Amino acid sequence: MGTSMARRGPTTRLWRLAKGAATRYLAPEGAVPVAAEEVIARYVSALAESSHQQASDPLADFRLTRKVAQDLGVFWHQATSQGWEAALRGWGLEDLLGQPLETLAQGLAGAWVGAGGGLEAAVARASLITVLLSSLSGRINGTPKPSSLPSADSLTFDPPGLVGRFLTTAFYQRLVLDLGESLEAAAGDGNRLQGGLAGLKELIHNAGERAAGEKLVPEHWQGLAGWLWVTGVAAAMLRHFQGGVSGGGE
Repeated sequence: MGTSMARRGPTTRLWRLAKGAATRYLAPEGAVPVAAEEVIARYVSALAESSHQQASDPLADFRLTRKVAQDLGVFWHQATSQGWEAALRGWGLEDLLGQPLETLAQGLAGAWVGAGGGLEAAVARASLITVLLSSLSGRINGTPKPSSLPSADSLTFDPPGLVGRFLTTAFYQRLVLDLGESLEAAAGDGNRLQGGLAGLKELIHNAGERAAGEKLVPEHWQGLAGWLWVTGVAAAMLRHFQGGVSGGGE
């Protein structure tokens, strides 16, 4: 997802601070530079402010994302323990057997995210397809993808690792949508922009992997146990960046 899909977010004080941090992150000349950690911390604070105004919490903005993450955990556990055919049949998606990986990923996204619109659905759908394709190809950094499913025992990620990767990818994609306009305007050129985005992505993925690694893997991905694990990882990832603000105004 590129910054061409950036949207104009809210204009409250904390959102202005988040956008200002994004600008200074990539265009520090003449201003006090900020690190990638502060950009993410400002963004988390802005999300919390918006949620507070709606009498909820930031995780409520990621309810569909967490539901898709749990579905992914259920499916990946089935695939690695029972094989692809059993996993797809369990979801009523046996027609996807033998299809190209792109078709499989899109089919799973359609089943779990649905066809609904909205920002969260769009991010969850794109993130799920990205993570599935990179994982099914055996790499996370996008080498040419095979046209058929790899053997289940050769998969790069176990269920917790893959679910954690999906959560961090969705959070990163959401940040790019919300702050992308400021980042793109400040960068000035594509190479600088991509370098800055890579720094943000790495921090987010590292935080998510740490959070997933610290949680006891659920015995069953379905039901309350799986939901609590996904929610706990998402909450820990957000907490990791809270408080990482150096201070200062707009």
